[in-house]
Parts: sequence; structure tokens; C-alpha cells
Amino acid sequence: MDSVKAKTVLVTGGTGYVAAHVLNSFLSRGYNVRTTVRNEASAEKVRKSHRKYLDQLSFAIVKDVALPGGHDEAVKDVDGVIHTASPFVTKVEDNVRDLLDPAIKGTTEVLKSIQKNNPKVKRVVLTSSFAAVGDFTKGIRPGYTYSEKDWNPVTLEIASNPETDGTIAYCASKTFAEKAAFDFVKENNVNFSVASILPPMIYGPAAHTVEGLDHLNTSSADLYRLINGSEKIVPGDVFYAWVDVRDVGEAHLLAYEAPKAGGQRYLTTAGNYTYQQIVDIIRRDFPEKRSVVPEGTPGTPLPDVYRLDNSKIQNELGIKFRTLESSIHDAIAEFVELEKKASKA
Repeated sequence: MDSVKAKTVLVTGGTGYVAAHVLNSFLSRGYNVRTTVRNEASAEKVRKSHRKYLDQLSFAIVKDVALPGGHDEAVKDVDGVIHTASPFVTKVEDNVRDLLDPAIKGTTEVLKSIQKNNPKVKRVVLTSSFAAVGDFTKGIRPGYTYSEKDWNPVTLEIASNPETDGTIAYCASKTFAEKAAFDFVKENNVNFSVASILPPMIYGPAAHTVEGLDHLNTSSADLYRLINGSEKIVPGDVFYAWVDVRDVGEAHLLAYEAPKAGGQRYLTTAGNYTYQQIVDIIRRDFPEKRSVVPEGTPGTPLPDVYRLDNSKIQNELGIKFRTLESSIHDAIAEFVELEKKASKA
């Protein structure tokens, strides 16, 4: 690629858990980064969390990701776009309004803005999810290995139904947003290609400004409940695959830079895990927390569940994944520090 220092990428949704690490991956390589935020207060949070890169950072206010033309100014003059802005919530009042529309329209409106306003963008990287891959009606699928060829078969009709569980609607939102992005490229005369990053459950330390332990993002809150005394037994497993958030940030950079990544999907996962493995790590590394961390049955082997094939991203983009031990340790160490700060406040 040309000199990185002259390059500017747009990262949408800059205050998010994943986006903060995407910012780090690009900024630490010398890229200039413009990021979208909803208001000036959000911009200030990013300035605080990424203060060592202030001379490389700029901001564009986008109040609503799904608004037509909402990204027209934000995309002007950038060299590439990383679209991370999409809701990760599963308890919603309205599946269409709160999940499907922001994810699908949020994606297509960004692409329309690029097509209309910036012909020099050659690569768009989309934060999709393993949620767009798995067929969750089939349960744990012993013996099955998911790959990038798999798509979640959920229908828009099911996802839109008010009776449908929010988790299913969330998975659908990721599926239809990703399909919409690839379809947009296919159906329009655009200068850019799309690559999608497909992480499962994401753990690891935050790089965004965390207001407090009651303001954690969804997956961090999922971990924190294991050390705050609220869980008396080891939770039942729902998803069986994970990845470190720092590796997700890195995957976006690699997919942006690699010419061959255009038009490709990348399962971005370090492998399988269980909550039992997580509590084993916490109880070993943080003995002072043992009294509040459920014990379960230490050392229980991984059950016979689906696997994920991560060979494509390793072979094509050269990524090396962190271990579950390092990811959980670093996340819990951060929670412990936040607890200390809270107790002094």
C-alpha cells in the first residue's frame, strides 16, 4: 500500500467496544482516523481513551446511522471505511426498530454515501458476526464445523415478528446487514469491495472510556457477573466460540490492507470455550476473588459441540490469536482496577 501516514480511514461508531480497538490498530500503525460519533460528548470520550493519538484523530457527528445521507460528509476524502456501528443488544422493545433497521439500513446508507461522495474508497470492512454464520435452530451440532460458507438461515419474517426472541433478531440483524453489503456491491457499479469480519463472543480489556462497572458493554458485563457475586453457580453455556477484542481490531486492519480480502468473509475466532474454563482461569489467577466466583466442576473438558474453522483468516491474513487465559486475565484485571477506583470514589 502507499505510505500509511498519508492515509485516512473512517471508522463508524467510534465509542464502541470493538471500534476502540479498531482505532488502536489503525492509529498505532500511523493511519489518520476519522470516526463517527453521535455528539460532541461522545467525541470527548474517544479523545480521552485515545489521547496519545490526538494529532491523528478527527470526528464526524452522525446522529443516526440509518438516516439517508447521514454519512455523506463523514466519507468525503477518506481512503477506506471500517463500518463497526451496529447495535449489540438482545433485550429490545421492537425488533425491527431497535435491531433490524439500524443494522441493515445503517450498513446500506454508509455504502450509498461512499458511492455518491467518494470514488477513491477501494475497501470497506464490515463488522459482522458469527451470528450471521450459525444455524442456531440446530443447537450445539456435535461434529459440525462452521466455516465462512455457512449463513444463518433465519428469515426476515421470523426476525420481524414481535414474538421472536431478541437474541434471534440480533443474529438476524447481523445476517441481513452483511448480505445487504455484499448485494450492494454486486448490484451497483461501485469502486470498492467489501470484506466482513465474523467474530463470535468477544472478550478482553476495554480500550474505550468506561464510565463505571454499571456501564459495561454487553460481553464485558457477561464476564463481570462472574466476579461480582451475582452468579452462585457457573452459568449455562449459550455460545461456544470466542475471540479477544484486540484480535478483532487487528483483523479489521489486516482485512483493510490485504488486496485479496475483497469480497471475502473471515471467521475471526480463537476457538471454543465454556464458562467453566473461564471461572477456572479467574479462580487460579485471582485467588482474592475465589469467594465470589462460582467453582462448578474445575477442569471439565469441552463438551462435544460445533467447532469453527479459523484457518482462512490465519492463512490469508496471517493473524495470530491470543489465548483464553490471557484474554480473561487481562479483562478481569481491568475490572479489579475499576472496583478499586469505585471504592475510593
